[in-house]
Amino acid sequence: MKVCYILSHFYPYVGGAEQAFFDLMQVLVKKNVEIRVITTSVNGKNEHLKYKDLDIYYYNWKQLMGHPLVKEKDIIDHIKWADVVNTAVYSPVPVVTRVCHKLGKPVLCDVYEVLGHRWYWVEKNYIKAFILKTYEKFIINQKCDFFITSSHATENDLLKYNKKANCKTVYRISEPKENKTKIDKKKYYDYFGINEKNIVFLNYGRPGKTKGIFVYLNAIKSLAKKLSKKDLEKIKFCFIMAKEPHKERNKFIKKVEKYNLSKYIIIKESVSREDLDNYRACADYIVVPSITEGFGLSAIEACEAGKKLVHSSGGSLPEVTFGQVAEFENRNSDSLEKVLESIILKKIRYKTKKKKDFSKENMASKYLEAYKSLLKK
Repeated sequence: MKVCYILSHFYPYVGGAEQAFFDLMQVLVKKNVEIRVITTSVNGKNEHLKYKDLDIYYYNWKQLMGHPLVKEKDIIDHIKWADVVNTAVYSPVPVVTRVCHKLGKPVLCDVYEVLGHRWYWVEKNYIKAFILKTYEKFIINQKCDFFITSSHATENDLLKYNKKANCKTVYRISEPKENKTKIDKKKYYDYFGINEKNIVFLNYGRPGKTKGIFVYLNAIKSLAKKLSKKDLEKIKFCFIMAKEPHKERNKFIKKVEKYNLSKYIIIKESVSREDLDNYRACADYIVVPSITEGFGLSAIEACEAGKKLVHSSGGSLPEVTFGQVAEFENRNSDSLEKVLESIILKKIRYKTKKKKDFSKENMASKYLEAYKSLLKK
């Protein structure tokens, strides 16, 4: 079987979606699936590279708000070569679907999440939110033969805005590493400027508008006013926060200073995957306050590391999390504050949830099943 993946970004650009596709392809290659990846160039060159048994074709596509404008002439020969074409939201979908229909090739589209009316939650400018919502609806209503969603929550959202969608949920790949994380507490203490007496609530990732970091900040602000200095003297709220989007990051830092919370809140920049695994393992609690979440990889990684997790009721999080968890009402800083207070005062009752199977073999077999069903049709 020959599968052509036409994606907005891919290696060496690595986000959650790119890593999920890479992990999937690594399993499929071992199952004798021939793979081509067509994606955006990271250096402005049109080039063909081989990386870990994957043929990757890079094209210097123009971008609009970070989304590549895929050219039909660049993808047509690759689609002719393929038995099945797999694309993903957002910008590649219309042109890929159109070419596939011309050539009679089956096309599958991955949908990471569907915000719908929630665009108005994360974008204060009403006109911009309306445009984003309309664009999203346009993309997910393209005539793809099949849609794969990253959670049942996302599947339900997709069907609200495309009732005719032929879709199925296949979780993204996430499984514990074979080798246990090497614990280096000294490095952890030095990085955050803390010591063994501190109790740490850790949050990590991009400070995007959907990630709920300002809900979290407002909860911390209320806690600082409510609890005594004695209750809070050992507490540290640590953030490993990416530089982008820089506007949200800077806005967060300014508010921390404005609220005089610097003695409780520590903000550091992104670290290597190895260091992140170490810092997560060393932290006492992980906090994921996302307003929307299509899959929730950061939350699942925390669960797989055996950490106690505090998360919102947003999107897929109630569906995919497991182990010892404490859930708060989405977008409700008062609800989060009560959960944090109960943890600090040791009055918490965690909910224990059973783990789902996010293994490479399980997820890859479901993709392969979807490809085969499209070929039969």
